[in-house]
Amino acid sequence: MPFMSVNSYVGLGVEGTRGTASSNMKWVPVTGPQVTPQQKWLRDEAYRGSPVDNYGEILSVRSDDYEFKSYLFADTFPLVAKAALGYEAITGSGPYVHTISTYNNAAAGSQPPALTVQDFDGANPFQILDAQLDTLSVTFGAEAAAEYSAKLVGQPFTAITAPTNTPSTEVFVPGWDLAMTIGGTSTSVVVDGSIDIKRSTAPIFTSQGVNTPYRLFAGPLNVQGKFTFVVESNDPILYNGSSNGYGLTAGQKAVVLTFTDPASTHTVAFQMSGVQFENPKRTRGKAYVEVETEFMAVANTTDAVSAAGGGYAPIKITATNAVSTAY
Repeated sequence: MPFMSVNSYVGLGVEGTRGTASSNMKWVPVTGPQVTPQQKWLRDEAYRGSPVDNYGEILSVRSDDYEFKSYLFADTFPLVAKAALGYEAITGSGPYVHTISTYNNAAAGSQPPALTVQDFDGANPFQILDAQLDTLSVTFGAEAAAEYSAKLVGQPFTAITAPTNTPSTEVFVPGWDLAMTIGGTSTSVVVDGSIDIKRSTAPIFTSQGVNTPYRLFAGPLNVQGKFTFVVESNDPILYNGSSNGYGLTAGQKAVVLTFTDPASTHTVAFQMSGVQFENPKRTRGKAYVEVETEFMAVANTTDAVSAAGGGYAPIKITATNAVSTAY
């Protein structure tokens, strides 16, 4: 009998000890979960007097990629954000405020925490340990849900006993429920956008008697994306007195996007205090004029948190929810 995909469920948990299963699993509603083993083979191509090029293969190194999509739930997204940036602090007392920023600790390689992935695919449960986030892309549109996609790189998956699925009752955030400021001034003309957070994570393999990674290592943080705006002649933020002819003034701007779940009023906010808009393009594919622009989030001291090591950071993410403990 075939198994049904919608019976799948996924848990993620921050590992207290890297490579040891997390004791703090959160059950994240997902779509399209996919594990892809990155198995390499060594070919024997030594000449033996015959017109062939492969005399055998030997198992080489392996890591596993794990990818999934989810909606912007205020209670589970902060876990993935912490896996991307590294640091979390909690304040408040219902709702609780989770502040997430770049972890800056040279002695620890400035590494974000690893995650445990537990996935039941409707037929079999499996687990990936030591999973390091590679990419996190948040997308939104006024007529769509705010959502994100994530890619993790971890140790090879292993079979486990099926875990208990305990998803929350949080409601995801619709893309229209957004408050956005640019340079400290509110704007209501954003149509859609994306924020792409990249760590360029890669496995490090060493000769240690096993073919699994010695470390899954996250690289420097890079944040960029794009926005689409409706062109308004009287908009004070983007479209007056342009120095480049496209309605985007030169110089870095502070950009803050705050998404709110209208059911619970829980929020997820993205603060980028040094945004440089680039390559703006006016488009007339609709009945009204729009401008599309790319952006780069430049590292700055405002988005860095002293308790996380200070220094510079391109983004800070803040979520309010009913989760009273650290992820």
